[in-house]
Amino acid sequence: MTISRFAKLLTLLLTVTLAACTTAALQNVNSAKYGVSATDSQRTLSQYETAIIRAGADRGWVFQRIAPGHLEGTIDVRDRHRATVDIYFDTEEFSIIYKDSDNLNYDAAGNTIHRNYNNWVNNLEQDIVREVQLDRVS
Repeated sequence: MTISRFAKLLTLLLTVTLAACTTAALQNVNSAKYGVSATDSQRTLSQYETAIIRAGADRGWVFQRIAPGHLEGTIDVRDRHRATVDIYFDTEEFSIIYKDSDNLNYDAAGNTIHRNYNNWVNNLEQDIVREVQLDRVS
């Protein structure tokens, strides 16, 4: 093998390896609990919606109401990466489900996406729970 072919092969292997390191299995949030009991809160569905919107706003999520109990959330990071999720919720639990993305290496066949997506969704989940908990105390 010539040095040129070896260099090309090495470059290809390095590129594939680096690309694999930046992706992870796509993780949805299914039926997450808010962490409040029925006796702690008499909140309406609209109040939960407001808490979810407030929770995501600090990290740059923008929401659109699709229907009662259904929000579409979009985050745009550095005008380069965009992710859109569906959030389904009621007064007891919520789910965050992948919908679409740009520049996040989403692979439907392998169910993988850029690892930062999972961080964004995990942060959103934690922020929603925290916001609902704080709203309970207020």
